[in-house]
Amino acid sequence: MSGDKLSAASAVVANQAITLTELRGLFDQVEFDLKDVLEREHHISDTLDSVESEFDAVRVSLQALGIAVPALEAASSTASPVRAEPPEGPRYAVPDVIPGGDFNQLHRLAEARLDRWGIDLTRDPLQQVLPSGVITRSLTAYTEEHGDISWDKTDWAVVLVAGALATLLDVVLVRIPRDATFLGAKYTGSPLTKWLQDGDRAKGIHDRFFKRLEKLAKVPFDAPTTKATGGLVSGMRPATHRLQSLGHDPVLGFFVGLADLMHATGTYIDKAGQLIQVTTDAVPLDLISALLTQVRHLLSDVYTPAGLPPPFFSLLQLGNLDSPFALSPSGGKVPWTDVARYMYTQGYDLRHFFTMGITPGVVSAVIRGYWLLNSYATGGTAAQRRLEHAKLTSMLLLGHAIATSGTLLKTGLLFGMNPAALNYNQILALAPATIAWFKEAIARDHRIDRALAREWELLLAESGG
Repeated sequence: MSGDKLSAASAVVANQAITLTELRGLFDQVEFDLKDVLEREHHISDTLDSVESEFDAVRVSLQALGIAVPALEAASSTASPVRAEPPEGPRYAVPDVIPGGDFNQLHRLAEARLDRWGIDLTRDPLQQVLPSGVITRSLTAYTEEHGDISWDKTDWAVVLVAGALATLLDVVLVRIPRDATFLGAKYTGSPLTKWLQDGDRAKGIHDRFFKRLEKLAKVPFDAPTTKATGGLVSGMRPATHRLQSLGHDPVLGFFVGLADLMHATGTYIDKAGQLIQVTTDAVPLDLISALLTQVRHLLSDVYTPAGLPPPFFSLLQLGNLDSPFALSPSGGKVPWTDVARYMYTQGYDLRHFFTMGITPGVVSAVIRGYWLLNSYATGGTAAQRRLEHAKLTSMLLLGHAIATSGTLLKTGLLFGMNPAALNYNQILALAPATIAWFKEAIARDHRIDRALAREWELLLAESGG
């Protein structure tokens, strides 16, 4: 229900509340008046009975003396009936009934009456006409049935702290993948990514655990140069071939790479942003063999100097779309295809992606941790937390939005618009947070609509009975 419709409904309900209050007062007055009339009538009836008894005694005495007494029925029949006029007093006007169920007309009528009563329509009219006890009971019942998703000052403070702390870690710890000079300025790289990408350490891990997989994991989508693709894929070179090959993507590789292994093809994105499939003379594999080969090949590449690209990062090359970044002192903007290739060659690989995961991880850990601790401290149950899950998703959405804004400001203000300073992991985290919020908000609206429908059905059943 929209805000305007809710405001209109509040005005109509407030008008009905005032009308019912007026009617209740009138019924109380009518009850008092009827009681007084009945007491007066009873008193008059007792007096008339006494007078009638005295008349009977006099009639008997007169008849004993031989005096004829006319019958009362005859005397009374000649008398003119006396019509009692109703007393003058205030009369209550029956409220207008809107024909045809025209809600807009009913809303206008309600606003007019509320205005005559001095109700401020810029505020919730229900809170001005309903007793505070009624409002409190209604809010309590609503909270028990649907959960409380309102924010207090502590909730706001926790979300702001989570977003600010994530931004601080992004600036101090994530930074850029490695020490680099960008547009004439020197920038220090991430200490954690440096440790993960250290040549000696990486070589030791590769030689000990993954080198033997190289012979077992030959794939048709591993062409290192343009020449190796028969000249079909422009811009291919050893330093960028994994970025241009969709089979090397840690997520897409299990779809595109499997398809390439099963059809003996290689799927690439060339320097112009075009998707190109190259047929090879490799032997096609069945699904299980292809899956095992895919896993082995990715593991054999992860600790090599070039590493693997972050998930879905290769898709930035598609379409050769314009970017807001310049990679040379001339200031000319370059397409995302060139930006992605630059970032990858500067160490923007899967290992740095793990480093970037600190930022969304902090946002989620702080907010979820506070959510659970607050629930336990206030005696909340699992059922109540499910009812109030929309509040958690809204807090996470705002926290990730603050952290995402922080990484954009970091890139623009602190790192001279160096695209390698973008926290790709944090940007990706914003998407599922948004989807989760929409999903939970829609589910909550459906629960409330179902509850309202049940209440209407009960009211109709009671009125029909």
